Amino acid sequence: MSRSGDRTSTFDPSHSDNLLHGLNLLWRKQLFCDVTLTAQGQQFHCHKAVLASCSQYFRSLFSSGGGGGGHPHALGLGPGAQDGLGAPPKDPQPQPPEEPGTPSSSPEDKLLASPRAINNLVLQGCSSIGLRLVLEYLYTANVTLSLDTVEEVLSVSKILHIPQVTKLCVQFLNDQISVQNYKQVCKIAALHGLEETKKLANKYLVEDVLLLNFEEMRALLDSLPPPVESELALFQMSVLWLEHDRETRMQYAPDLMKRLRFALIPAPELVERVQSVDFMRTDPVCQKLLLDAMNYHLMPFRQHCRQSLASRIRSNKKMLLLVGGLPPGPDRLPSNLVQYYDDEKKTWKILTIMPYNSAHHCVVEVENFLFVLGGEDQWNPNGKHSTNFVSRYDPRFNSWIQLPPMQERRASFYACRLDKNLYVIGGRNETGYLSSVECYNLETNEWRYVSSLPQPLAAHAGAVHNGKIYISGKYIYFAGGVHNGEYVPWLYCYDPVMDVWARKQDMNTKRAIHTLAVMNDRLYAIGGNHLKGFSHLDVMLVECYDPKGDQWNILQTPILEGRSGPGCAVLDDSIYLVGGYSWSMGAYKSSTICYSPEKGTWTELEGDVAEPLAGPACSTVILPACVPYNK
Repeated sequence: MSRSGDRTSTFDPSHSDNLLHGLNLLWRKQLFCDVTLTAQGQQFHCHKAVLASCSQYFRSLFSSGGGGGGHPHALGLGPGAQDGLGAPPKDPQPQPPEEPGTPSSSPEDKLLASPRAINNLVLQGCSSIGLRLVLEYLYTANVTLSLDTVEEVLSVSKILHIPQVTKLCVQFLNDQISVQNYKQVCKIAALHGLEETKKLANKYLVEDVLLLNFEEMRALLDSLPPPVESELALFQMSVLWLEHDRETRMQYAPDLMKRLRFALIPAPELVERVQSVDFMRTDPVCQKLLLDAMNYHLMPFRQHCRQSLASRIRSNKKMLLLVGGLPPGPDRLPSNLVQYYDDEKKTWKILTIMPYNSAHHCVVEVENFLFVLGGEDQWNPNGKHSTNFVSRYDPRFNSWIQLPPMQERRASFYACRLDKNLYVIGGRNETGYLSSVECYNLETNEWRYVSSLPQPLAAHAGAVHNGKIYISGKYIYFAGGVHNGEYVPWLYCYDPVMDVWARKQDMNTKRAIHTLAVMNDRLYAIGGNHLKGFSHLDVMLVECYDPKGDQWNILQTPILEGRSGPGCAVLDDSIYLVGGYSWSMGAYKSSTICYSPEKGTWTELEGDVAEPLAGPACSTVILPACVPYNK
């Protein structure tokens, strides 16, 4: 109690508890809630004041809202994601586009004159379990954690910028570490960059490792997935094992070092952490291993031609990747996100960001490197912003390098790998549609022209089968303007040995902005659209081509829904389509559908990408066992 003249200030220590109790009661009874959060399809009705008081993310978001309204907004929650402040959906009114099969506008493109309040939020990237537990903390100051849920709570707390919850999660993990769970805790710590927790967990690992005999140690180094999160940690663990009984064990150093993949250790750490170990400098076998790794790092532009076991990621599980794409919105700015699908968590996660924004580009996987070619860094129907960029992504070090650009700028084209070359075929730029074909030598890093297509085209699909390139469908351009063209059902085949194009059997349906995938010696043409007058119609039929018989057949199972310009990749025994645009629904898509040729069935994967996209690109790569958490 304090006095100032006739005034008295009295502090009630129970007020904060009573206030929190009252807010919790209102939340439990769903009274006066003014915002709805949605995660993985589950809704949570909350109070903006409570969210904003605890989360810098919500405080900033609500401050920019203003106005009224109650339509849902999808939030990408990642680098380059849009803030989702769009207008309410309207009845779809597709207009004739200036680019074949790509909507020139969408219902979300129109903004209201005044800013809108954010009353409904779709939190992409947040799990419903993690969000529920974080909300429990906000309204009660308590959070219920277990080893099964702490990772999801950590992810949500980092996305929403609630450091108090992150701190509680770290404290929980540090207190829970034991001989039984240290490997699980170590993996969680590595994923979320919790260095203190990782060190505590690794102490248990080291104690176990030091007691192993030589055969057991050798088996540990060969195991998949590896017991630690990096190759450097694996090296350091090996050194500790050798040093634990140096007189007896040092004879095994060359054998153990040959089981390590030194090219997976960044060059600065090879110098500072590996070369500083005495036997790596004195033993001839170890010396050569270190020298080979250093030489590998000295030639970054040729690493995709020098891959060996010593430079490959310690995993054999390929994952589905989604790169870039064009979201709905008035600015038409393509995405710069690279996302991957976490099959265990059934959700899309952000892996990294590209050096630039891009849509209607191509990606090609070469020895587990991802080449990103061309596209456009800003939407323009006449190809004004098409690019000739070529970048290469290395998932081992989460790094990008720029490679020699294509000789022509291209968007809406096809690219592939065949032997030691990359091929880019057709497309469009500011000069119009292209018939040119370029070939990139992966060993010399040089581009050259090869035989051109029979006519300029764009919006086609392609696939590689039995050493030849197949190009299906397309939109061909005639002089006189962008509307002077037509969709065609053509199929062409390119023989790189003879450097000639040959016409093959036409598809049964005209289509463009579709996909062509190869499985079991068959080519599958899926999705796309065609014109009927000035209206775009989704192509629902799926066709299968037999290259030996030069024959197309229409399959009995059509696609689940219209998809123009989706990302497409083959993984295991299925064909995946991610995103795209549905003309019948007048909407960009954020879902992933999957076709099994063996079963003849379509399914939809759980979890959506960060935002709806058309014109993304897909591929499959092997990622490190511990993919770092990326906000």
